[in-house]
Amino acid sequence: MATGIIKQIFEDKWGEFKEKYPIRPTVLSEVKKMLTCKDMSEGYSKFCCPTCNEVRYVGFTCKSRFCTSCGRKATEQWVEKLS
Repeated sequence: MATGIIKQIFEDKWGEFKEKYPIRPTVLSEVKKMLTCKDMSEGYSKFCCPTCNEVRYVGFTCKSRFCTSCGRKATEQWVEKLS
């Protein structure tokens, strides 16, 4: 699966960054969730088409506000609620 540019930057630099700077536990938790978003080893759903029997596995999302994918969805829902 393709990795977004933001997630790739975190994968490449996060270990080095967190060793240099003090980071709040909440931030550590949110970044960890973001880095494992849609990772099949963290769990997945299996979908099977009843017509053609094609099977698709979809990794669980992290639902982190920090994730560029999940956070965006939460922001859009929040904006919709305010409208």
